[in-house]
Amino acid sequence: MKSVWMQSACRTAAWAISTGIVAGAMPGAALAQSAAPAAASPDASEIVVTARKREERLFDVPGAVSAVSNAQVEKLRLFDARDLLSLTPSAFLQENNAGTARDFSIRGVGTPTLFAEPGVATYVDEIYSSGFISYPTQFFDLERVEVLRGPQGALYGRNAVGGAVNVISKNPDDKWGASLQGTYGTFDRYELRGIVNAALTDGVGIRVSGWKFKQNKGEYFNPVTKRYLDANDTEGGRIVGKFDLTDNISLRIVAEHNEGDTAGTYLFFPTAGETPKTVSRDTQPTNSFDTTRVSSELGIKTGLGTFTLIGGGRNYTLDGVEDTDLSTDLFPTPTLSSLGKQISTRRNHVESRFAEARWLSPDWNGISLLVGATYLNDKATGTILTDLNGLSLAFSGGAAPFTLGIANNQSVKSWAGFAEATWKITEKVNLIGNLRYTSDDKSVDFLFTPSPALIGFVGPSQAVKRTRNFNNWSPGATLSWSPSEAVRAYAKIQTGFRAGGYNFNVAKSANLDYDSETSVNYEVGARFKAAPLHATLGVSAYYLTQKNVLVPFFDFTAPPGLQGYLDNASKARTFGLEFEASVQPVEGWTIGGSLGVLDGKFNDGAVNGVSLKGKELPAARKLTTSLSTAYRRPITQSIDVLFNASWTHRSSGFQDVQNLFAIGGNNLINVSAGVDFGPFDLLGFVQNLGNDRYDIAFGGNRNGQSGVIRAQGRTYGVSARAKF
Repeated sequence: MKSVWMQSACRTAAWAISTGIVAGAMPGAALAQSAAPAAASPDASEIVVTARKREERLFDVPGAVSAVSNAQVEKLRLFDARDLLSLTPSAFLQENNAGTARDFSIRGVGTPTLFAEPGVATYVDEIYSSGFISYPTQFFDLERVEVLRGPQGALYGRNAVGGAVNVISKNPDDKWGASLQGTYGTFDRYELRGIVNAALTDGVGIRVSGWKFKQNKGEYFNPVTKRYLDANDTEGGRIVGKFDLTDNISLRIVAEHNEGDTAGTYLFFPTAGETPKTVSRDTQPTNSFDTTRVSSELGIKTGLGTFTLIGGGRNYTLDGVEDTDLSTDLFPTPTLSSLGKQISTRRNHVESRFAEARWLSPDWNGISLLVGATYLNDKATGTILTDLNGLSLAFSGGAAPFTLGIANNQSVKSWAGFAEATWKITEKVNLIGNLRYTSDDKSVDFLFTPSPALIGFVGPSQAVKRTRNFNNWSPGATLSWSPSEAVRAYAKIQTGFRAGGYNFNVAKSANLDYDSETSVNYEVGARFKAAPLHATLGVSAYYLTQKNVLVPFFDFTAPPGLQGYLDNASKARTFGLEFEASVQPVEGWTIGGSLGVLDGKFNDGAVNGVSLKGKELPAARKLTTSLSTAYRRPITQSIDVLFNASWTHRSSGFQDVQNLFAIGGNNLINVSAGVDFGPFDLLGFVQNLGNDRYDIAFGGNRNGQSGVIRAQGRTYGVSARAKF
């Protein structure tokens, strides 16, 4: 699994860690001391974000934005995207049953299937990361994660139908230091994390992070191969360099590599008597991924304003093997809808390059401008070979191959120009208008190749090359009002769009194409703060409409496993209310909470002759709730005690547009407590304290029944960290 890049990165990280430890032992090194007093909890109203592509307080942003800090991620162990989104109202994580895609869903808008254009635009360190396969990064050693709720077409462009997510890695600070953290938990899980912060000179620093996660056991066991299906192994590293070249010129560079072996499909069939401990498969499903990303940001401040130049990209490779028949059946059993032994081998590769240039003007007598342009070049290749070994044995004694091959190569070249103007009408009222034009040129090179023995069953091979153009205008307008220092209110109309494109896992060229989807959001909201308790409250109400909603269809004339495809079917509408609050009753104790209530339904349309009118959107949850607390108290001059807890709730919903597959709600409780001795800290944790094994995904087919994947139950462990 080791790559040359990874070996080099590990050597670099090891050198940096040793350098940091040696520097920490030298006299005069500015490091955290054991006698340092406990820091007060940050005031939520003073958090600085870049949601509008400029630095401003979260409290001042005229829109619905949530920010999750690195402290919350660390103390509540929100290293998984599913946990991270749990603190955000009207948001959750969508997962497919093959373990190959995980995508954000906001306000009822998500991603219908693997390799589709997503409904939420994701940016990692300013680089667009939500085209083909959009799962972004490790949520470790971050500055913060910003979740922008509602369409963001003007500033964030394509695939911002439901919102956008910004993931920002932690910058180096002005102190030399290092830390090493080890964790042991349930299922024989080991975690190792290391950080080195090197303050080289004034304004110049490098931060190196590395991680290794290995879980040897799990909840899903295959008695045939004697292996756990949900065991996993991941490792990687990140380097962040921050260089203040002059007082007015700064450069930030981020490089990250992550690779691992993760679970494939571990669907099980309770209706067939299976349990998670008896998932009998003749082939062990596995996925191996390898991803590298790089980003650079150059900022130049002049008398004419601030110029920002951004460039970077990512390479992603996934190799997977699946037991497609989800059984140990060797020969076909028509009465059970079984084709016998089937093995699918998959390889996906994505290369993405992104650039953005923007200019933020100074304030010209109450008027300011943000103007920019972006360019995206995304290439994806996908190959699947399915070996129907059972049919080959039944019809030819294994002499003739029964295989289905798909090669689907796609690319997009996208450019866009955007502008936002802010007019300060009075000291308390601003009018903001924005607009973006996007043009996508998309191409596909599709090849379907059944073996000769299968042509009579599935038809002849097909080859298609095609290019299409998709373009979109995304306007928006906001009126903001600041009646006092403690109140911010806004009313806005904003649009978004999901780019059109081509399906990947299909057997017929007629099922390749789908068109763009658009959205319009009407929203009012306000934020309030009370200084004595460092309390903040955010409220928003919205009405979101969608046109040409992208939904799954089925072509029952296609081979099993390749019958699903996406197409535009209908209109939808969603309205809802969202609340976020934070308060500090006493120094060192913070309480936060969120509430999202929504109603999302299709207005019209049909799938395979079944009307969608009145059906619930599958990416929606009517009620999303969270409550969290963080407490830190000194018990001696050099020892602090820590306690952190969160409770999150997601109501029940559906996985499919016809509302046939209901997914139950969940209630998750995460708790951690520990002691900070200054240079050392010790933390014990329990995740999913209530042992809620809720449904994550459905799929497969056995005797007309679908399999299910359920969330991991209660886990616990202990984590120890040394700081140098």
